[in-house]
Amino acid sequence: MRHHLRTLLILILLAATAAAFVVTEDLKLEPDPLARPQIDPTFSPICQCDQRTARIAFRLRRADVLTLTIADENGRIVRTLLKQATFRPGNHRFGWDGRDESGKLVPEGRYRPRVELQKLERAIEFPEQIAVDTTKPRLRVLNVSRRMLSPDRDGRGDAITIRYRVTEPSYVLLLVNGNRQIRTRPGKQAIRWAPRRLRPGFQRLQLVAVDAAGNRAAGRPFYVRVRFLEVSPSRLRVRPRRLITVRVSTDYPRYTWRLGRRRSSARAHTLRLRAPATPGRYTLTISAAGRRETTVVLVRRRR
Repeated sequence: MRHHLRTLLILILLAATAAAFVVTEDLKLEPDPLARPQIDPTFSPICQCDQRTARIAFRLRRADVLTLTIADENGRIVRTLLKQATFRPGNHRFGWDGRDESGKLVPEGRYRPRVELQKLERAIEFPEQIAVDTTKPRLRVLNVSRRMLSPDRDGRGDAITIRYRVTEPSYVLLLVNGNRQIRTRPGKQAIRWAPRRLRPGFQRLQLVAVDAAGNRAAGRPFYVRVRFLEVSPSRLRVRPRRLITVRVSTDYPRYTWRLGRRRSSARAHTLRLRAPATPGRYTLTISAAGRRETTVVLVRRRR
């Protein structure tokens, strides 16, 4: 009798184990009700940028009634984004502005979204966390290789290198007169700027660091001067046959000059010539690599 009871008990346990195994396997085969979750890993609710709202997106396989909440690192719910809202199957996207139920900004830290599905009686906590980061990076320009540019592609003074330091991984923007010229990859510590088309004169440069959350920090602006060929003064009054002194600023190794019927070439940055013997108005033309600058020479009569 005892032997038969023991055998019956063993058969019942085996049947229960088999049934549990089948249920477990069915649960494994059942697809997750939420597919393709997309959670922004970090954002700054105070930045004036697209990252001031954290994205929470997923695909709902079946229609259900959802409750979407945000919990802090201690599991305390700080914000309810949805409460028993009905949604059809498909892709759904929501946003969190980094504020709690009272409308105040939450402290910096990591937060986790959670979805409750009423029909399935399931709660799904996403493994991805959202980092709230409101601290701006600090940026400092360390060195500017040169303050004068001649971007004419002759290999002399065509580019400058700006070295900088940022306190956290950030990409850096180079602004020239307020317009973006370059965007670096995070981790770089220098920018090489080789402009192609710029008018001569002073250009205002500024670096701006942007961290992963979208926080921006602007460095102090500085100026560089663009010049190709400059001649000064622009106007001279001299007497006949007197010595003329003109300053030529350029990085070209040679330039040509013409005054009246005379013409030649020179290397020096200070050009000295004799004024024409006949009184009148003359134009001194300095040329190099297709660029020209002029100085008006007024030769006065002797008294």
